[in-house]
Amino acid sequence: MPVFLHISPDCCGEQRLAQMFRQSGYQALCHEKGALASDILVARAKGRKPLRGHGQVTLFTGLHRVNLFWRPPLEAWRDIAFLDHHFPKARFILTTRDPDGWILDRMTAGNGATARCYAHHLEQPIEALPDIWRRDWQSHLDAVEAHFGDDPRLIRVDLDRQSPAAFSDRLSPLLPRPLKRAPDPQPWLPHQGDTLQRQLGTALDLPRPAPSRDDPELVEDVVAYCLKGVAAGADGDDPVQGVSGLYCEWDGGVRVVTQNGQVLPYVIGPLPGRDGPVAVLPHQPDFKRARAEGVINDILRLGRDDPVRVDMQDVRRMGSPEGKPIGVPILCYNRRAGARNVVLWPLPGMHEIAAPGQPSAESSDLIPFEQKQDLLVWRGNISGAAVERAGLRRQPSHQLLDELRQAGDDETAQQAAFRRLCDVPRMAFLRRWMDHPDFDIGMVLSWRYRDLTTHPLLAPYSRPRVGGDYFSRFRYQLTLAGYDHGSNFIGAINSQSVLLKEEDGWEVYYLGRFKPWTHYIPVQLHCADLEDKLAWARANPDRCMQMSAAARAEVLRLANPLARRQILTRILDGLAAARRPQEET
Repeated sequence: MPVFLHISPDCCGEQRLAQMFRQSGYQALCHEKGALASDILVARAKGRKPLRGHGQVTLFTGLHRVNLFWRPPLEAWRDIAFLDHHFPKARFILTTRDPDGWILDRMTAGNGATARCYAHHLEQPIEALPDIWRRDWQSHLDAVEAHFGDDPRLIRVDLDRQSPAAFSDRLSPLLPRPLKRAPDPQPWLPHQGDTLQRQLGTALDLPRPAPSRDDPELVEDVVAYCLKGVAAGADGDDPVQGVSGLYCEWDGGVRVVTQNGQVLPYVIGPLPGRDGPVAVLPHQPDFKRARAEGVINDILRLGRDDPVRVDMQDVRRMGSPEGKPIGVPILCYNRRAGARNVVLWPLPGMHEIAAPGQPSAESSDLIPFEQKQDLLVWRGNISGAAVERAGLRRQPSHQLLDELRQAGDDETAQQAAFRRLCDVPRMAFLRRWMDHPDFDIGMVLSWRYRDLTTHPLLAPYSRPRVGGDYFSRFRYQLTLAGYDHGSNFIGAINSQSVLLKEEDGWEVYYLGRFKPWTHYIPVQLHCADLEDKLAWARANPDRCMQMSAAARAEVLRLANPLARRQILTRILDGLAAARRPQEET
């Protein structure tokens, strides 16, 4: 069976190509969530043949991953010499199109996801991308011409001039069965119509970083907060006891290992068409395993190669009285107050500047405090864990939701799961306050549990998912303890509302910048004094507006790219200083 490899970037007809082959009975792989691109790049680094295990596949297209802004863009379509070496009998399809149209489609793809990905990893403003992409495109065309010349294995297709039907006629003699001839009106690319202008507006209207400037006070304070508790391990400490299955150690070179010394399949080095080393972890079903990849790339973008220990799992209790002691500093995105040797680092995929709900140059809330509804608002998932009770250990909420689903029509099992679910603080909060006239609150389950939204035991607490504009209608926003604390705090406090924050003892990298009664109204754990704090807020609107303004100013300072680089650099300096005494002994 002949093999065809599509060596053009994204937005160059890859989906239409795959459709044409599949409709004619041929197997075609397109993108595969970036797995094709990572397979090729990892195979290149390991010195083995790429795309193994796909002997029945005729077409490989979409050799890229550009839709996850926190993971580096992968452009395996550039690696033509490597692909040609391992597939000497393959045909190579180069689809071309007007560069301006291609750039426009790239800018709008995924509501700006591709643009964010490149801007983040190239450390360039979005406005600089068109020129960068134009140079990349021409460079690739030159490389293809230099490699293939007039080699008949290269099939050039101008998407602006040759229809899919004409392409089918042209390709059919090369296949055992001809491609089905698509009707001429069926285009290579989805018809955008008048939505393109709207999509471009959305892409260009994404949250932006603030201007870069020196802010030494911010840097000093955040670094001290993140490094708080770094100390030499006590005698007898197991250096890394209590870590999660996501824990790994990077040696600063090309080796990343687990707690037990198992080598993880990272590739760390230059990528085709890019300068400087990049860390790539092959496609993983569990997205959390790529968080460490993000940390390593954060470090590489700083021009550093510091060896680090990383555990980017949620709910890190280690190093605190609630968990096991650790004897060496470990990078985590969260910790308990007072934890030792748990060094805070922004969570890749969540805590990047201008990511959704994170620090950016502007607040999206344009409604003045005095024009908002005099109510408290909260929406959220049933996140967190059921508290310990006599004979019952702490249990994550997702396990209890699974039990409720698995109970089926067994009412006894349903009630047992629901009773334990009510021990999750957020569920207890909803049951207590759901009908309060001053509250607009509700449960919004994650996509994984969307079927439980209408479950008779949960339906009374369920509310439709709403956008950020909805929260801006209310004077008082609430954040509750839960696994998603690191994703909802900034979005809530960066508004013209005032934030009421449940004080839960969890810390993330930015939290030291926000002080109770200066930036937000503190609420006791489990919201024991919530009514009193709401009454105080209503009686003190001027203080509320002052806190809100102070909080927005602090968020703006955190959106400074230069300060972020300096913070991460200084954290690494602190870790290096902590290593020296150990290396000298």
